[in-house]
Amino acid sequence: MAVSACWKLFCVVLGILEAAIYSVTLYGWPAFMYIFIEEGFYYSRCDFDTVTNATYNMTSADCSGLGNCTQDTTGEDHVLKCTEQEEMLNLVYTIAMVGLVALFFLGYVYDHYGTVCLRIISICLCVGGVILMALTEKGTEWLLFPGAVFHLMGGYQLAITDVQVAALFPKLKATLTCLVSGAIDVSGFVPILLKMAYQAGVSYKTCMFTFAGIIFFLSSVNTITLPPRQDDDGNNIDVACSLNIRKRHRSADDSSKPNVVHFAYGNEAYDQNGVNESPTDKQLDGEATPAEAHDKNDHHAVSINTCHQHNKNGEQRKTCIDQSDQMVREVENPDSKDVDDNTNTSLLHGTLLLIRRPTFWLLLLWFICQDTIIVTYQGCFYAIINYYGNNVKSTVSTYTDVYSWFQVVSLFWALPTGLMLDRLIARSTKEDKERCFMLPLSLAISVGIVVSIACIIPVIEMHFVAIFFHSVLKTGSYAVHLAFVASVFPREHFGKAYGIQNTVSSLVNFINLPIFSWYKYSLESDPLGLGVLFLGICFTASSLPFYLLWHRCRSTQ
Repeated sequence: MAVSACWKLFCVVLGILEAAIYSVTLYGWPAFMYIFIEEGFYYSRCDFDTVTNATYNMTSADCSGLGNCTQDTTGEDHVLKCTEQEEMLNLVYTIAMVGLVALFFLGYVYDHYGTVCLRIISICLCVGGVILMALTEKGTEWLLFPGAVFHLMGGYQLAITDVQVAALFPKLKATLTCLVSGAIDVSGFVPILLKMAYQAGVSYKTCMFTFAGIIFFLSSVNTITLPPRQDDDGNNIDVACSLNIRKRHRSADDSSKPNVVHFAYGNEAYDQNGVNESPTDKQLDGEATPAEAHDKNDHHAVSINTCHQHNKNGEQRKTCIDQSDQMVREVENPDSKDVDDNTNTSLLHGTLLLIRRPTFWLLLLWFICQDTIIVTYQGCFYAIINYYGNNVKSTVSTYTDVYSWFQVVSLFWALPTGLMLDRLIARSTKEDKERCFMLPLSLAISVGIVVSIACIIPVIEMHFVAIFFHSVLKTGSYAVHLAFVASVFPREHFGKAYGIQNTVSSLVNFINLPIFSWYKYSLESDPLGLGVLFLGICFTASSLPFYLLWHRCRSTQ
């Protein structure tokens, strides 16, 4: 008993550790951006004029090849502003976020091919993405685009499979789900470790290749120890996926053989061409005759005197008065119905059941609004600190460090969020689970309002508050969203439901690029307009809690 409990705890810790180390490390983009600028990526796009150089009291020869300049009058190390360089690196970040649209296809693989198949694909994507980023150097900066996309896509999908550890402790499902989601946000802390190693003298390539090795080892071990996925009734979904795959292959093999239909009439057996067969021939092409099936399954038997043959459109069939024609079709092709259900009905019908629910679309709107605030603030953070910190390199480095360290707050906020959800869900019925999320959804919106106000106030120290609540906002949004999908929608369609939501949200994330350009050029890097935009998005997201409140009042009446 103790060994079983220790093993379950080990699996939970390993799953959370995987999500915390490399799932979505691009959330720590400011630290990555600092390293990329130091490496001189896209520095060739910069065009500095004499006015800028005169402002910093230097000549063009004083600028190093890495884009850093020293001001002789104060002795402080400055970062020379290069909007073109920042725009290209922000484009890498935006394309990586938009690349999450592939989660819908990975979700389909998750639902129909099982956990192991999905994790093998995700490991290749995650590790391969880091290797591509490690191979990037001046002149091959384009490798950052596929590298960031593959790494984020694979890591995020690996973290989604870690939600399966919640099945080990049924009474704490929401808590463990939120802890996994909080660990996903903590992975934004890892880039600061890479940045610290880089500043200590370790080369960029060494840092990235070592990181890729850690990912490969830990993800391989977790693939072996991860518990299988279960539905609401405790059935093993991964085993069902394996059986369905075998049926598909067996059906494909059978379809290549001649399709011979057998039926019995009296004491004689005929094939579809009317050729008499001996009753002793019990099997042809691997199929038993209906007479044999009649002896084995009496409850499927049909009276011989009530059946007759007829020829329709060149095909000979057997029609029974007691409406047992369905049984005959199953005898003709016993696997055809299962294959159709698994390929067409399971995908299309299951997806239609999801998208017909108003809650699905309102949850999607809420998630898009929250995700837009999170992604846009991350993408603009480096430029905001540059604006308020007057491009002082030490100030920029300090705030990027604080940003990464504050990602740890996500895990601590995930614990009370999960405990609150477990307590609310335990009191509710199966039909009332949606309204249990009304309070957590509202709290996430309130935290977003605090981040917006902190951006509006023109004091750089206020961004310590913004960074802290931004970390809480990520956990309060992603954890609640993940728990909502896992609790309210059917487990067998979890991959498709979560994939659709993230796909649409990732497509909308492309708006981060025009927002960044608007912020840099029209607003001239002043965060005031950015904060006002965030406030408007928060008020739009409040439509979901109000809908749940209205639905609850209506059901009570």
